[in-house]
Amino acid sequence: MSTAVTADLSEPQPLHCYRHPERETWVRCGRCDQPICMKCAMEGPVGLRCKVCGKPSRDALSSLRPSQVAVGLAVAGGLGAAVGYFSTQFGFFMIIIGFFAGTFVAEALDRTIGIKRGPRILALAIAGILVGGLLGGGLGLVGMWRDFQAFAESAEAAGIPNYPFDAFLLTNAPTVLIALVATIVGAYARLR
Repeated sequence: MSTAVTADLSEPQPLHCYRHPERETWVRCGRCDQPICMKCAMEGPVGLRCKVCGKPSRDALSSLRPSQVAVGLAVAGGLGAAVGYFSTQFGFFMIIIGFFAGTFVAEALDRTIGIKRGPRILALAIAGILVGGLLGGGLGLVGMWRDFQAFAESAEAAGIPNYPFDAFLLTNAPTVLIALVATIVGAYARLR
């Protein structure tokens, strides 16, 4: 009598992940039925999916319609213009105000275009803050220069020397740039 050990073929054998053949698995993709390991598995609406089947065709958190881009640029640009204009009025105190204004810009973007995240949204916020802030800061500086010139005419009659335009810009333009950087940092902290 021969006592040969025979393998029981009725028990299921472990599968191997299609992306990592060295890993054994008992899980299959719910859509394409390929074996997947737990590193490759993504939670789908009705079970686990592989990386190919589980990736959404359109990511709702980072995709934007053209109308959303236009509205987002308008909102970020308008608020950036306000920050730029007020930075000429408040000076270096705008470092603090700018940071909180950046979080306000991010919140306004969330409320107007929907809660979105990613590099596109951050680029939209930064572009709007920079363009609007430079325009608003430029308008604020022009207004300050006109007021200064009106004062300088009366001071010149009293014998006080005139203040040159380049010295005026070197004194006041850095506050606009510092306020815009603080605003961008605040928006980045909120949108990252």
